[in-house]
Amino acid sequence: MQSALPRVRFQSEYPVKKVVSPLIELPIEYQLVEKAGQGSFGEIYKIYNTLTRTLHACKVEFKDTRQQNQQSLLVKEYNTFQQLKGIPQVPQPYQLIQQQDYKLIIMPYYGSGNLEELRKKQIHEKFSETCIIRMAYCLISVIEAVHERKYVHRDIKPENFLVGSFGDHHTVYLIDFGLAKPFVDAQGIHIQQADNKGMVGTARYTSINSHLGAEQSRRDDLEAMCYVLLYLYNGQLPWQNFNCQTRQEKFLKILEAKQKFASGQLEINIPPILKKIYDHSKGLRFDEQPNYSKMKEICKEGFSKTRPYCFDWCVVDCKIKPFEDINDGQSELASEFSTVRKQLKGQTTDQISTNLKKILPCEQIKEEDEESISELPNVQKITKFYQNKKH
Repeated sequence: MQSALPRVRFQSEYPVKKVVSPLIELPIEYQLVEKAGQGSFGEIYKIYNTLTRTLHACKVEFKDTRQQNQQSLLVKEYNTFQQLKGIPQVPQPYQLIQQQDYKLIIMPYYGSGNLEELRKKQIHEKFSETCIIRMAYCLISVIEAVHERKYVHRDIKPENFLVGSFGDHHTVYLIDFGLAKPFVDAQGIHIQQADNKGMVGTARYTSINSHLGAEQSRRDDLEAMCYVLLYLYNGQLPWQNFNCQTRQEKFLKILEAKQKFASGQLEINIPPILKKIYDHSKGLRFDEQPNYSKMKEICKEGFSKTRPYCFDWCVVDCKIKPFEDINDGQSELASEFSTVRKQLKGQTTDQISTNLKKILPCEQIKEEDEESISELPNVQKITKFYQNKKH
């Protein structure tokens, strides 16, 4: 079930900046807020729907970014999204707009950020081992869902995993399918292994086979995922920051470092559970189906006993259902905000301080939180406090 977009409850919380761009023309109900990032082939903007008071993301591909007579990668990505429709962890575009000088798609906006942005906010700019293992479970799940639709992503990296917004911060979404392609032909038969394809993806995370110019398959997405998790766990990788004269020289050094790691000649701090998953991905044949269930069972062995359903970015211990019912649990969390507002309406601050403990989805409220509650004079600020706790 597709999660609802984060609604703008107080307009002052999302001030619309006057950003003028003569190059793109949005539908009349949208306002351009700011540039939010750069995709593999297009620019990402944050936009505001003045009718629904919701934030959206807008991905734009300008004509001069494509070679003449080359198929639009944005249209290709939009068509891929249609093939992946129904996967809860893959956002679905709302609209495709094609103009002479540009093309754009309007997508859901997730305000929590991507995994790279969240990593930088952590202590020592890296995630804990328990968080990495839980993250591995989520990443394996969404990659498995994409593979079940007979597609490989081919650009697995931290920036392409977004964390859901308020009430949905336990979901990790996979985005940017501009380089994705089917791994079966029109008859449903697995494609043949091929060489001299050139490297596809991001050099820091792409698989060894991709460095060697081989056609990618399901195993390559999983190998790249392991490099991503290894990076998020350590805050860096041994093959970063090489001082090279050319890109080719840099890519060659990255390849050599990955090969040394795969053969055990290069030591990296890696959790044992992640090492098992990496070894499984490296042992797969080109057309072999990964054992997703086995990898997820391995992950469950490392779940925290005290906070089994929490990531490092969760500020409270969250009460959600086990992984088998994860979507139902998220739906409950997403609906709690409106319930809280109804329950707190008309109460005094003393009543709120007492009753909020029964409402918030956390194991306990610390003393400093109670002091903050007592200083909040109205329901709007109480709900804002609740929203901050949920993040």
